[in-house]
Amino acid sequence: MSNKLLLLLCVAILAASSKLVGQTCPENIGFENGNFRNWKLFTGLTTLYSNKNVIYTNEVASPAPGRHSIITNKAEKDYYGGFDLIPKNGGNFSVKLGNNGTGAQVDGVSYLLNVPSDRPEFTLTYQYAVVLEDPSHPLEEQPRFIARVKDLEKNEYIPCASFEYVATSSLPGFKKSKVNASIIYKEWTPVTINLSGYQGKQLLIEFISADCALGGHFGYAYVDVDNLCGDLVVGNTFCKSADELNISGPSGFQFYNWYNADKSVKYGSGQSINIKPTPPEGSKIILDLVPYAGFGCPSSITSVVHSVDYHMQVLEKNTVCQNAEIDLTASNYILNKSDQFTYLVYQDKDLTQQLTGLVKIQQNTKFYIKATNFKGCESVATIDINVFDLANATVKSPLIACFDQTVDITNDQLYSSLEGISRSYFTDDKASKPLSNPNAVKTSGTYYVLLGNNYGCNKILPVQVIISPKPLLNISNPVAVCYPNTIDITSSKIFVGNDPTFKYGFFEDAALKNPIHDPQHISITGSYFVIATNAQGCSVNGKIDVVVNDLPVLAVKDPAAVCYPEKVDLTNQNLYLGSSEKLSYSFFSDEALTDRVSNPKSVSKSGIYYVKTTNASGCYVSDRINVTINSLPTIVLNKPKAIFDYDFIDLTAAEITKGSKDFSKVSYFHDALLTRPIADPTRMNKAGIYYISLQNEKGCSVSAPIELNILPQPKIVVPTAFTPHKETNNKLYPFLVSIQKLTSFKVFNKWGILVYQTDLASNGWDGQFKSKMQPLETFSWFAEGIDAFGGKFQSTGKTILIL
Repeated sequence: MSNKLLLLLCVAILAASSKLVGQTCPENIGFENGNFRNWKLFTGLTTLYSNKNVIYTNEVASPAPGRHSIITNKAEKDYYGGFDLIPKNGGNFSVKLGNNGTGAQVDGVSYLLNVPSDRPEFTLTYQYAVVLEDPSHPLEEQPRFIARVKDLEKNEYIPCASFEYVATSSLPGFKKSKVNASIIYKEWTPVTINLSGYQGKQLLIEFISADCALGGHFGYAYVDVDNLCGDLVVGNTFCKSADELNISGPSGFQFYNWYNADKSVKYGSGQSINIKPTPPEGSKIILDLVPYAGFGCPSSITSVVHSVDYHMQVLEKNTVCQNAEIDLTASNYILNKSDQFTYLVYQDKDLTQQLTGLVKIQQNTKFYIKATNFKGCESVATIDINVFDLANATVKSPLIACFDQTVDITNDQLYSSLEGISRSYFTDDKASKPLSNPNAVKTSGTYYVLLGNNYGCNKILPVQVIISPKPLLNISNPVAVCYPNTIDITSSKIFVGNDPTFKYGFFEDAALKNPIHDPQHISITGSYFVIATNAQGCSVNGKIDVVVNDLPVLAVKDPAAVCYPEKVDLTNQNLYLGSSEKLSYSFFSDEALTDRVSNPKSVSKSGIYYVKTTNASGCYVSDRINVTINSLPTIVLNKPKAIFDYDFIDLTAAEITKGSKDFSKVSYFHDALLTRPIADPTRMNKAGIYYISLQNEKGCSVSAPIELNILPQPKIVVPTAFTPHKETNNKLYPFLVSIQKLTSFKVFNKWGILVYQTDLASNGWDGQFKSKMQPLETFSWFAEGIDAFGGKFQSTGKTILIL
């Protein structure tokens, strides 16, 4: 289309909605029902055909999700442009067409408008905001927004009322998004469409958003249509009491110039001007309109100045029931209501907070009624609406009750302003389900009191009843202790997980009549009782089982003393006769019971030991046990000197046991088992090993062997004959008995001549003297030596030399 919808981009000064007043537009043309009633919805696709942008649409029965959206949140802002989604001077709703998705989508709405036949001058004002992605494609491919009006009789679009806005950074009034520089947007802009001359005709109003024709870039728009449709020039009709004429032209043009009828006087420039004093009744005002280049048609509009003498008369005060819903535009409030005027209700004196429909009265309030005709004449009046005193009646919630109590919500002390007010009680906020027991409510919840007075006014007030649930009392019975330990039943460990506001009391009996004097030191096994009270004063009681176990009985008998290396068995039960049964025993070398005896069955050291006995309850006692392991005498045996067998050894001699200690008795034995005592240990003359036993005063004995060396008496034995010429016994030798050294061996012949001598027993005489064999005869010999004990020993004898 040659005319782009950029008429919406006009930067004309936004006219205040209070200036552009006129007759009410067709129903829901401004979406003020919060829906699409009376609007038709379309979806479709955009494409290229012969290098032109072509849009195909199909009507849909219901809004396409995310493509036809009613906006209701006035605080919400557009993601890319940051502007409000509902214009500040618009209604309560707006419509969003399209989204930031792609795919060559087209989304549109249309409204069939029947222009009143009695309105030769007729205007329609809408506001729009646009967000378009600008991919810098050729113009026919770009995303776009279309606003147009179609004359259904001629089946053609009205040129000066139809516009197409194609994404390009050169569009007037558009800005680049701070979120994405490839996206341009335009904030809310008003446009007034001049539909004068179309009275009695059917016109189709269309709003369409379309993506890029190639499918890769998006475009969407917001639309809000004013609910007042009037003349192109507003304000030419004024009230007679006014001293100036406030006159406004339509939105969406670049230049506005105001003149008198012959243009000899220029009143001013701009969409809205003030003319003071007011022009004469019936005079004409000419407005020359110059559109933005390419967006509309230049035109001149003539309007006639008229005065209207209308002063709205209202019922200044009225009193109603609280929550009554009233129509403040009804004739019982507007006493001189006229069909020529539109009546609007506001809740503020600045006439910015409009109320529609029935007004619900909840408190004393002043309302402002504004009467406006389509020519711009206005009259404002106030109405004070008060509520009956029933509105001041209040109820306070009763105190929190405990689980075993009930609540009386009929108590007069809960209510204010009781005079002349009746009360009834219900379980629902519609006051349809009576409460059977309002003086004894047992269940928490919100209940409702219906207040009524003689005027027929009713008021339903909620009463919050809180019945505290039964407190949960957790009791962990204390760990059993052993006497003489005591148990503290006030310990927090017993009440883990309970309400931290609990206050506890302790008693000996379940009836809670006998307080415990000292609950921190319970020494007797049994059941005790506790009452716990929370911050709301609600109490619950429970039982604490206390176990104080008896100590075992331990009787200890010291074991009999033993002699080393014997050992003592501390586990011998005979040592503990008289103790409790079924005890476990453990043994220690220290009183603190920390150093356990490693082998109590075989104790080898004298001393004080400690036995610990523990019963099945884990209670124990300990006592000392004395172990005596007597030491043995120290035995030292000194081996006596060897003797010859003609002498005796005295084993009882002190020298034998010299060095021995700690003994009081000595015994002598033939055997190691000490079973054969020696008859006379004082006269020992037989060599061998004997045994001596030493015994101390404790009866402990020790024995050791002693060896006696008894030698035969010393002898030098020489044969009585020898035969030098024989193979054996051919030399004369001295044979030594108990002789350790031969010092001399001499042989003499019968004349006393020394024929042989030696000091070596191994050198025997061969019977020769001076290398001459001696004759057969008897020879004498003399031998001398040192005996085994070092004594000198001599012996003589005779021997015969046999040839």
